[in-house]
Amino acid sequence: MSADSALLASDTELVSAVLAALRRDEGIRSQFGNPTRLFDAETVAAAFPYGVLERHETLDVSSSETRSFEHRLQFGTRSRFGGLVEAKGLLSALRGGLERMELSLSTQRVVLVFPTYSDVLRSASAQVFRGILRVRILTEEL
Repeated sequence: MSADSALLASDTELVSAVLAALRRDEGIRSQFGNPTRLFDAETVAAAFPYGVLERHETLDVSSSETRSFEHRLQFGTRSRFGGLVEAKGLLSALRGGLERMELSLSTQRVVLVFPTYSDVLRSASAQVFRGILRVRILTEEL
């Protein structure tokens, strides 16, 4: 397996594990419903509120000792009925879920998970609020 295909496999494993952990989290279920409306791609007709993993960028931050990666994830949320309060609650639930999650991966060890940015914006329709949460996850190869 080439280095690029190994990195792609580890990226896929990380995203799958993050989404699975967030979907199991009770705090997130209380905000996003059960089954949890948290997706890895846009859906055609998602019920409000919902969240989407919008972006995943990986940077090689290896040292001479350890092969390490910084994963930058961006989640977007959409809410319609609860206004700004609901939109902020969605971001808070996601942040809490990210901080509580424990990941077990076959090719890498999670060193650190830290949210770096969050904001709520009113959409052009003025009825839908869009939340943004960015998080960095540092991993080391096993």
